[in-house]
Amino acid sequence: MDPEPKFDFDLTSTTAPVGVEKKRIYLRLTNLTADETPTAWQFNVAPGSEDPIQGASVHWTEPRIDTGECDGETDNFYCFLEGSDYPEFTPGPGETVEVPLDLRIRKQEPVEAAVVVTVHAYWDDVRSPDVKKTFTIKIVDEDGADLSVIAPDVKQSVRVAADGKLEATGPLNPGETAAVRYRIVNQGRKAVSGVKVTLGLPEGTAFTQPPKECAVDEDARSAVCTYDSLALVPVAEDTDPKDDIHSAVELHNLITVPADAKAPVTFKGGTVQVEGLTEEVVAKSDRVGTTLPANAVAVPAADVDASDNQDGFSVVVAAPRSGGDDGGNGGGGELPITGSQTTLIAGIGLVLLAGGGLMLLLTRRRNRLPHA
Repeated sequence: MDPEPKFDFDLTSTTAPVGVEKKRIYLRLTNLTADETPTAWQFNVAPGSEDPIQGASVHWTEPRIDTGECDGETDNFYCFLEGSDYPEFTPGPGETVEVPLDLRIRKQEPVEAAVVVTVHAYWDDVRSPDVKKTFTIKIVDEDGADLSVIAPDVKQSVRVAADGKLEATGPLNPGETAAVRYRIVNQGRKAVSGVKVTLGLPEGTAFTQPPKECAVDEDARSAVCTYDSLALVPVAEDTDPKDDIHSAVELHNLITVPADAKAPVTFKGGTVQVEGLTEEVVAKSDRVGTTLPANAVAVPAADVDASDNQDGFSVVVAAPRSGGDDGGNGGGGELPITGSQTTLIAGIGLVLLAGGGLMLLLTRRRNRLPHA
């Protein structure tokens, strides 16, 4: 009998508007076990049709992000990820990792295309069976905004430094503070003026020190944050990293884990959902830099692909550290999040922190190739 795969996966953000040539999408791999971590895994991406001029296809990222030992054509390839080499892309028990890919649009007209993704994993020396899924890519004749959100699992404890910035202090332990971080990007054709964020925390965790833009329920696990003057322009219009016009923003909300949590444990079921508010119609030359809002608006903007407006996350609590109480064991370092609750990011070249370390944009190709 074949072993169980012990994982599930999905491909996000597969709808894009006519007029956009590239959209960042993600392959999400979820570890379904309670106590195992894969030693390695591999994903294969291939067109779902033999038509050499499909209107759209999935490619590895450009500029190249190091997503494993990859080989093949840009739209028909595989990547092998050894857990010891790629811990940021290796999900522990109950965790989810998100591998960035690019959706490339060749035909600027409404079209549907298929992409086939096949995944297998290694659990010690046991290779799982292949799991194959076919996803439909849709290019639609809509010219609205297209917000997407990515929220990695929460694994690091943090402290607020004297300058207001967050610093990672190591694996998250019972009784410590962490930060739910999420990145919102507008990959559509119109800007939005204002963003509403709805957050839900896993049972067993609670918000702490919420920013003034956030209304937190009595249970301290649900919050609605309204940034009514936070404008996000389309990625194609975000051409100057030095100005105050942005297509992406990274935000955080501080949370706490109870001191009596029986660690190690993974609290599952966290969610982040985003919604554009008023659609921005002024010309780029008339736009001004964004400021955080003082009041709310209630008119939602149309969204080309609402399927990627929500992401889930888990809160991973490690066993208590021993030896010292400064929380520094297991690494640290400053997170690129400001004390004002947001770091505005020009363009989509940067990728969210994962596992406490920044996934650097790399152009290198590894010499050692994976086994097909």
